[in-house]
Amino acid sequence: MRGLNQSDGGNHVLTITVGDGAAFGEQCETVNTDPAVRAARILLSGNDATQPGLAAILATVVTPVVAGLSGDVDDAVLELALSADVRLCEAGATFAITQPQRGELPSDGGTQRLPRIVGQGLASDMLLTGRRITAEEALHAGLVTEIVPADDVPKRTHEIATEIAAHGQAAGRFTKEAVIEGADMSLHQSLHLETDLAILLHTDPERSEGIDAFNERRKPRFRGEDEDA
Repeated sequence: MRGLNQSDGGNHVLTITVGDGAAFGEQCETVNTDPAVRAARILLSGNDATQPGLAAILATVVTPVVAGLSGDVDDAVLELALSADVRLCEAGATFAITQPQRGELPSDGGTQRLPRIVGQGLASDMLLTGRRITAEEALHAGLVTEIVPADDVPKRTHEIATEIAAHGQAAGRFTKEAVIEGADMSLHQSLHLETDLAILLHTDPERSEGIDAFNERRKPRFRGEDEDA
């Protein structure tokens, strides 16, 4: 599955597929530069063959990315999933980082992104012992936000991405930037970042449309929806 998913009459969701680094990078660049793309999704399983550096490429995507996870999500596949913004998984999914058991070090952000998402205690446990956690443990720790039946992972991932795509594009991108960049700042600095982004958003026509729609008690008609009309 590649390119814009138009199954709902143009929902502005691009599905990123795991392949060679060049093709993966091209898809991520499309997500960043194509104004029609308002959200992205990626489906990952323990059977996927990934290349070093894909997590770093996915982390450059400025548009919100939703990841659907299946099977034993280990090592490089898990590191890639950590670069997404929202993650959900099937009920039978498990998660582990096993490189240190082989005398290796995770090299696609596992030692840095995992602690930021699940906390230093659980991350250190997983990284140093190779302990595998269940879907339920992942949900409790915040690694995933939803558990669904195995057959529903693609559908539910698409539903969440479509919901995000229906919102203001700049607002979604700025929110993602504030969350990610603010995590490495002091509270004082991150609040300034939030204020700066909110001021920048004042120039976005979709913000005005959102305010008008709220005042008029109607659904916003954002630019992407107008283009499909």
